[in-house]
Amino acid sequence: MKTLLQKAILIALLFVSYTAAAQTKAGVASGRALNGKDKSPLDYASVAVKKLFGDSSIAGVGTTNQTGTFSITGLPVGKYRLFIAYLGLKSINKDFELTAASPGVNFGDLIMEDTGVDLKAVEVVGDIPPVKVKKDTLEFNAAAFKVKENAVVEDVLKKLPGVDVAKDGSITAQGEKISKVRVDGKDFMGNDPLLATRNLPADMIDKIQIIDDMSEQSKFSGIDDGNREKIINITTRQDKKNGFFGNSTLGYGTDDRYEVNVNVNKFKNDEQMSVIGQFNNVNKQNFGGGGGGRGRISFGGGPQRGITTTNMGGVNYADVYKNGTQFNASYNFNKTSLFNKENSFTQNLLGNNTTTNKEDFESTSDRLSHTVNFTLDTKLDSTISLRLQPNVSINESETNSLTNYERVVLGGTTLGRQGYITNSSSPSISNNLLIRKKFQRRGRTLSLNVNTNINNSDAENYLDRVENLSIPGNPGSVIINNQLNDQGTKSISNTSRLVYTEPLSKTFSLELNYQNGYSFDNQDRKVYDYNPATGKYDIINSLFTNDFDNTTFTNSLGFSFNKNEKKYNWNMGLAVQNTDQQRYNDTDKSSFKRNFINLTPSAQFRYNFSQSKRLRINYDGRTAQPSISQIAPIFDNTNAQTFPIGNPDLKPSFTNSLRVFYNNFNFANFRSLFIGGFFTQQFNAFTTQSALITDESDDNYGKIGQKSVNVDGNFNANIFGNISQPIIKGNKLSFQIDLRGSYAKGTGFVSNGTGFTENITKSLSVTNGYKLTSNLDKFDLIAGISGTMNRDTYSANSRNNQKYYNLAPNIDISYLFPGNIRLQTDITYNKVTGRGVGFDTEYTLMNAYVSRQFFKNRGTFKLSVNDLLDQNTGVSRSGGANTIQDSNFNVLKRYYMFSFTYSLNRVAGKNVGGQMPGQGGHRTIRMGGM
Repeated sequence: MKTLLQKAILIALLFVSYTAAAQTKAGVASGRALNGKDKSPLDYASVAVKKLFGDSSIAGVGTTNQTGTFSITGLPVGKYRLFIAYLGLKSINKDFELTAASPGVNFGDLIMEDTGVDLKAVEVVGDIPPVKVKKDTLEFNAAAFKVKENAVVEDVLKKLPGVDVAKDGSITAQGEKISKVRVDGKDFMGNDPLLATRNLPADMIDKIQIIDDMSEQSKFSGIDDGNREKIINITTRQDKKNGFFGNSTLGYGTDDRYEVNVNVNKFKNDEQMSVIGQFNNVNKQNFGGGGGGRGRISFGGGPQRGITTTNMGGVNYADVYKNGTQFNASYNFNKTSLFNKENSFTQNLLGNNTTTNKEDFESTSDRLSHTVNFTLDTKLDSTISLRLQPNVSINESETNSLTNYERVVLGGTTLGRQGYITNSSSPSISNNLLIRKKFQRRGRTLSLNVNTNINNSDAENYLDRVENLSIPGNPGSVIINNQLNDQGTKSISNTSRLVYTEPLSKTFSLELNYQNGYSFDNQDRKVYDYNPATGKYDIINSLFTNDFDNTTFTNSLGFSFNKNEKKYNWNMGLAVQNTDQQRYNDTDKSSFKRNFINLTPSAQFRYNFSQSKRLRINYDGRTAQPSISQIAPIFDNTNAQTFPIGNPDLKPSFTNSLRVFYNNFNFANFRSLFIGGFFTQQFNAFTTQSALITDESDDNYGKIGQKSVNVDGNFNANIFGNISQPIIKGNKLSFQIDLRGSYAKGTGFVSNGTGFTENITKSLSVTNGYKLTSNLDKFDLIAGISGTMNRDTYSANSRNNQKYYNLAPNIDISYLFPGNIRLQTDITYNKVTGRGVGFDTEYTLMNAYVSRQFFKNRGTFKLSVNDLLDQNTGVSRSGGANTIQDSNFNVLKRYYMFSFTYSLNRVAGKNVGGQMPGQGGHRTIRMGGM
């Protein structure tokens, strides 16, 4: 037995080694692996070819496919030994020779017999392959990507090929945004990815799976309904499934900066318990939904707006019971306070006229939220199961802002000062119910999905504004607004989808579906002017007071056909949707109704060239109804630049969307390639007609009236590609090339005095990036450079065409010196040009720390500095068809901090030393329970 185990260990080591040097393409070794019990094909059996003479290195590796076949190519003339291994079966080895006359050998059927070995006692030692491709999943072995001590999940993600982690923590994988992170297949802290990626320690990870996840209803029926989302699933290491683990940090620095992070996890088999907490005033938010600025989109990224104080805590529990019932629940609260200062310069491109608006803005925003959610998935009997997902949240906010502005229109100047105070409370309840029924015939299913949302909002908004208008040749005028806006909103929506599937053959099936939707919302808004006589807000302002009820009914009936083969699968469907809209204005007792009928087609195609080469094509056509605010907007005078105009003649828009994605992995030499593209085309797209108000007697003089209209011809195209290639043997240093490009055409309209001129905007953006990533024991490196070129052209006024650039080299480098002392620095250089006078910037952001590990590597003391050169700068540019806005805003500047981090690692009741960096890529795996 001992000899047999030694041989199994040696063979397994050879099979999973991926450090072989690339060979010149020549001969091929092929065959098919079968199970000796029933002669069934063996999928994912490990295959390796080793040289018999010379350096005795691995010449090629691979795995068998679903039919049990394998093919190892690129073998030069010479003598070799073939190895095939499969857990629980006797390994096979055969010697063979390739010659110039016979450059290929086919071994035919290779029968693998039962070993009779107790699998619970077998340990396999070997190099961990970095990636595996499954049906809808890319699976990365975390051990193949080394990170520093006290790293979190996000640090591992930064090293995965085809994955991009932005400064705000948002994750993009193969060109698509990650919407959710799960742990061992269970939701973690609701639907906020950052709660997992920025809190869970990296040393808990066994594998990271990037999944094109279908809806729960599609998973059950087996037919893709097109409602996919890109998610991440983290599988935990076996040695973490029975104990406590986590990292907690306490730090204090200059300028009274502080940081406290708490993360404690207790796992016991399928049971998971986690507690997280975060308290700081250094703009760190390990959760989504944090505030930065005024909701504007920034080109080229950049630092976070303002200074945020954060207090957050949460608990998560999950378990799988003996009867198969899955349960998980979480609660979290977060309280943030954001102080923001900003000055901006806005150009409104209105045909031959250009208006400008300068603003100095300052605000303090306090937000508090509580969220509770849980999931229950259980079987009612052998054929019926139920999945229940309720969510309750309460959000409260208070904002106090002051804006001073200068608006220039046709030689006239408006100087204004606006104070705005708002207090709001927004409780909401949602629930998703899925009932599933399986019939005796395989593939015949019936399922009902019901999604309900109830949202209420109450807000008190105080507006205090004074405007002074100066027009050449006319005396100045003053407009004063001092008002209370008491607004309440109540809404409820419910969507039910019934799906029946019927197998037509072993590989062909039919789906019939019916969907019903109902939504209702009431907006009750009462505006009061200030009464100097009483000192109260008790004079009703009828112009801005209103009470609306909005109701929408939808009914959709559709079908789809699904074909599933070993190499490919496809799905084609079509639905007919009827929509009824109704609005009732209780203020003036008016109402209107609308009805639409639309077709919504969909199609998907997936082809597997091999286990490492996949092609995916998705198409869908979607209808979007115009919003009530576009049809009949509520009058609002709180915006100092624009005001809405309703259009009851708006038609629904229709969008064609096409997504194409291809990936190719070379498992033997760690190479990877991702290529993809997203294309959208719109008919009856919603766009805006913008008209400048030039009537001096109008209270809206100098503002821009905006009316939604329909146009054709709008489209958007995005392409991306990523190549990852090791440049040092064994993937110890890899090189990535990233290329992204987008081109969009949008249509708007601007006033020309007598009518409207079509303004076609064409936007081109190209980003090219290069990155080096290390996988070494003591030396850690992520270095790269990226450059972005943006070009916008406007048909109505070519003199406003823009071209601007962003260049951003960066390096994050550290080394672990003797004595467990680590020295680290990260440097980002930003150069922005073409944004306008006063808004072009060039600065270097440098952070650094020195740390020392103690207490058997469980404790780490760290001295760090943020923005060492004190050059952090807040700059952004945002824009649209008719608007360009440049902004400067306050950011967090230099500070020093001393901190201590403790790594809890208690497995099966015993304290375990903290994991040293570099423990990855070579691991002992206990193959038990398989």
